[in-house]
Amino acid sequence: MTKNKRKLMTYEEIFEKHPNLIFATTSFFQEATPELNEQSRLITKGIVGNLLKFIQDYGLTRHVICATAPDIPDDLVIYYRDLMPESLEFKRQVVNKWYGRFERNMHADPTDVRILEKGLAKLRAG
Repeated sequence: MTKNKRKLMTYEEIFEKHPNLIFATTSFFQEATPELNEQSRLITKGIVGNLLKFIQDYGLTRHVICATAPDIPDDLVIYYRDLMPESLEFKRQVVNKWYGRFERNMHADPTDVRILEKGLAKLRAG
């Protein structure tokens, strides 16, 4: 039996069908206590802030989204429309792997972007 494989959408197709598709956001899950909420908020801001700094530094954004990254506002949203087309494959192949670090260890250092650097270099090398 063969498996049906769906073709992944291109950046242009995604942008056309879903112009408000979110790449990353500082929203977080509500926790059981105010203390855990604050901890979750700070962790999420650190992760998204360092990701934003990285994508801005490496030319993956169409414009500066936040000049103070990794220090970002609480309500920051990064849309695909703000990013270069290359960001779609970057998210699929690299960013999700980097996010996995934080799923395994919530205290992982968000300033450690070696996974992002290696992944982007590999992606750009073809």
